Amino acid sequence: MVCCPFGFCLWLPFLPALFKLLISLPLVGPPLKSLIGAVFPSLLKWAGVGGGSCCTASAWPKLEADDQRETTGEMVNLGNGVSAYVSTPAKPTGRCVIVCYDIFGISGGRCKTVCDLLAAEGFLAIMPDLFGDGDNLDNHGGLVNIGSDECVAWIKSHAWSDIQPKITTAVAYARTYGVPAANSTLRPPFNDNRIAIVGFCWGAWVAAKASATGLVRAAVHCHPSWQISSWIFNEPEVEMASRIRTATLLMPAGDDKDAYRDGTYARIIQKNGGVPVELADFPRMRHGFILRGSASDPTVMEDVSKACREMASFLHKHVPPFDPDE
Repeated sequence: MVCCPFGFCLWLPFLPALFKLLISLPLVGPPLKSLIGAVFPSLLKWAGVGGGSCCTASAWPKLEADDQRETTGEMVNLGNGVSAYVSTPAKPTGRCVIVCYDIFGISGGRCKTVCDLLAAEGFLAIMPDLFGDGDNLDNHGGLVNIGSDECVAWIKSHAWSDIQPKITTAVAYARTYGVPAANSTLRPPFNDNRIAIVGFCWGAWVAAKASATGLVRAAVHCHPSWQISSWIFNEPEVEMASRIRTATLLMPAGDDKDAYRDGTYARIIQKNGGVPVELADFPRMRHGFILRGSASDPTVMEDVSKACREMASFLHKHVPPFDPDE
């Protein structure tokens, strides 16, 4: 006869439910889930936590807005009811980067800092509020409840058919700064298009969709969450990747899907799109590190700086300044 101390065997079937309850608590839940996901990600899977998600089990939790520094951009009305954070370069160069934030919205983490850094590199940086009215995941249950019906319904409400007009509005606004947009559906460099797109997490799904339209010349995907495509919209990631027609930089974290990190998606894009693809892997980082990684961790900040350099280098290479007299 097997002895079960303190009746532990009787409690065993209820442990996953109790664990879910514990990490759903508002104050202790998110940091506890993040800690366990970083150290024992298999424990989250055992408990059935999360289900579908735009973020990995060990992803960084929300980071409050970087209001410890003075931003250089401002909120602007782009028209058509779309507002955006816009950061302008010291001197116009005829090129623009549309920045697509992560699931925590336009005021989450370091997204405005990234815009300011891109402006310092000579790009007009436009970050449209794609969710609208400053909305973000926290208003719909938060990251700890990402698989809930409410969260899924909210993400589904922001389909590409809703997002694309806002991206198009940002492109039109860039043209008022002398940035040439795509003059046809021909793939660059067969036109003067000088508009790129950068996406983080959920925003990388937006970047992938935009990369199939001819709207942008180049795209950077930071710790991408292309699984939004299959999880929410029933479009396999492989199919979405096969439609990409822009120069592409993939920057996955160590806990992102292997297909980003082992070159699988890169090969699909190159084979079907015939465009250059670069891969910058960050194996010691967790999903979300660029916008949400702790500023007090020197290793995180070292890789955040490296990621920003990789991003800028790629954009300078594939989106050169525009001279209308050339």
